[in-house]
Amino acid sequence: LTSNISGLKKGFGDAESAMSKFGKVAGAVAVAAGVAAVAIGTKAVKAASTLEQNMGALESVFKGSAGQMEDWANKAASSVGLAKSEYAGLATVLGSQLKNMGVSTDQLAGQTDGLIRMGADLAAQFGGSTSDAVSALSSLLRGERDPIERYGVSINEAAVKAKMAEMGLSGLSGEAEKNAK
Repeated sequence: LTSNISGLKKGFGDAESAMSKFGKVAGAVAVAAGVAAVAIGTKAVKAASTLEQNMGALESVFKGSAGQMEDWANKAASSVGLAKSEYAGLATVLGSQLKNMGVSTDQLAGQTDGLIRMGADLAAQFGGSTSDAVSALSSLLRGERDPIERYGVSINEAAVKAKMAEMGLSGLSGEAEKNAK
């Protein structure tokens, strides 16, 4: 009888030890799941905030054409491989650049979307993301030529001056020359 009681005590001790280990593992798993849920929630809130901000900026830049731009942003995933928020952010930057260069309001939306589509084509042909290619086009609008070279586009000063002369834009200076380039 004593050996049976002793075996029973050992069995209960082993079971208690196993349950304790299980409890610790289960607790650790629960904590990890909680941390992951908070991280996912935080990321979702940031994404929603970025989308709201980008859509507001789109409205501000494109005003009367904002509805068309939002429609293109909604279709951007399938048409150019960009998330709605990403399309809106890139369009806002490009649209602002074009607007500051003197592009008329009635042409602003179409030219901006055209540049984004050109970026998608460059990315498809040369690799990389559409966002990177559109950013290279945006850099080119600022006069930075190095980023666009990744996409097989080489522009030198002599070619720019020749094209300006062909278009009747030679002899300009300051901001007018920069915009003509």
